[in-house]
Amino acid sequence: MTDVVVIGAGVVGCASAIALARRGASVRIVERAGVETSGEGTGDGASWAAAGILGAQVEAAEDNPLVRLCLEGRARYAVWAPEIAASTGLDVGYRRAGALHVALDAEEREEIVGHTAWQVTSGLTLEPVDGRQARAIEPEISPAVLGGVRFPDDARIDPPSWMRALRLSAGQAGVQFHSGSPVRKILVSEGRASGVLLEDGASLRGGKLVLAAGCWTSQIEGTGLPVGAVRPARGQIVELSTGRRLLDHVIYGPGCYLSPREDGRVLIGATTEFVGYEPGVTAGAVRDLISAAVRLVPVLASASVTRLWSGFRPYTQDTLPVLGEGAVRGLILATGHFRNGVLLGPISGEIVAALAAGERPPVDVAPFAPDRLRVEGGAQRAEGGAQRAKEGA
Repeated sequence: MTDVVVIGAGVVGCASAIALARRGASVRIVERAGVETSGEGTGDGASWAAAGILGAQVEAAEDNPLVRLCLEGRARYAVWAPEIAASTGLDVGYRRAGALHVALDAEEREEIVGHTAWQVTSGLTLEPVDGRQARAIEPEISPAVLGGVRFPDDARIDPPSWMRALRLSAGQAGVQFHSGSPVRKILVSEGRASGVLLEDGASLRGGKLVLAAGCWTSQIEGTGLPVGAVRPARGQIVELSTGRRLLDHVIYGPGCYLSPREDGRVLIGATTEFVGYEPGVTAGAVRDLISAAVRLVPVLASASVTRLWSGFRPYTQDTLPVLGEGAVRGLILATGHFRNGVLLGPISGEIVAALAAGERPPVDVAPFAPDRLRVEGGAQRAEGGAQRAKEGA
């Protein structure tokens, strides 16, 4: 396989680089923020800011191509996470502890159960529970919870630990990192992508290019995508600390989700806000998220607030990722994963590696083809403002 330049060192970019290197490619990752092959680094993209919920079922209200892709993505973690953890010696926080979607009133419970009917007929594992059963599973859940559905095969991972391990694993596989200067433009020679031009004026050449720049995709010239096809959606998260292990399951409920950690931390998320690249955490979002969390798990009222942060998810008009070769030959797109970037990282990497080798990808990527994107008036239509939602990734 030829030499490949991967744009973006998030979960999708690193997974792509690892999968390419395993096939014998010479890979270089270009990242706008600082990166070391030791695995250190941070960022304001979705990979570092996510809550790490591998919830292929808990959010699946209907059967569609994205849900099927998410199921494949979740399955890949059972292989990728142990392998990467073993090769790097790092605990990536992968736990197949399940997810629990709960309701505070009868109408909500009926809606949750109704949305999972297709999963039953498809042979997926789930367990409807009443309030007593929910509290037997998670004793700290509020007495006001009337019931819901448990998804035992859903899982979680710790994104910062996962990112450090992926970057270290990529370095072990021979992947080189070039960081500190964003990509300005895709270079084209004889009708094919041939490299990238950086903001500092330097250029890097590659026989194939992979665009995994996430929310920064639309800031790069020459991608072949319509202007505004991928744009940032800010998500805010609150981290609480209880001083003890409080929950095992990821908990979904009205207005929020809770993603627990073994050390007693609980992540509460999240918002979806179309505010461009404006960073920050707002008082209103923090208030709403904490209030919703305390309604589900009352003991959280006495927890300490340890961190507040936000990050940018890469949003597309139809909320589907962009996977495949688009208008520019030799440029493989792996972007626009919105809320599912962490979940879809490894499967996206396998798809990219197969396409780069000229092989059929492990799943059908036709529903995610770049040429489906249409933009009106130079920017995608989307509802503005801040929408509080149950965001898993």
